[in-house]
Amino acid sequence: MQNEIERKFFVKEMPDLSHVQPLRYERYFIERSAGKEERISKVNDKYFYEKKTELSNLERTREKREISAEEFESLKKGIFEILLRDRYDLTENPKISVQIYHDKYEGLVRAEVEFASVEEAQAFQPLDWMGAEMTDLPISRDAKLLDLTDEEFRSYLH
Repeated sequence: MQNEIERKFFVKEMPDLSHVQPLRYERYFIERSAGKEERISKVNDKYFYEKKTELSNLERTREKREISAEEFESLKKGIFEILLRDRYDLTENPKISVQIYHDKYEGLVRAEVEFASVEEAQAFQPLDWMGAEMTDLPISRDAKLLDLTDEEFRSYLH
């Protein structure tokens, strides 16, 4: 199990994504409670199960494993809330990606930066195309997006 350390930013000016093949996410949450989440995702043609526990505003534990299409279909039964987004991976160290949301969350575009340590995360200076930081806002986490009313969601988009 590897911890996830990340900061998230609004995108004020879209970087060039023409050279990047997007990953299409279809995500369902099995559990969403205080500081914990359990979810399944279809990413292009692969399926994953993830469990996360919040350690701080920057760091969470993460358990992730690939599952079969049959297991995915079985686990998603009875779950009606879905998140759809495309992720464009731009760099590896630090890992920077742009996430573009669809359907109910159309209009949300965010940059996510993953780090090897909390110190790296704290020292990071946002790139010119990145806007305001959203790490501590409910709009920064997929599990918390589902709790926002349409009005609350739109208020974060400025």
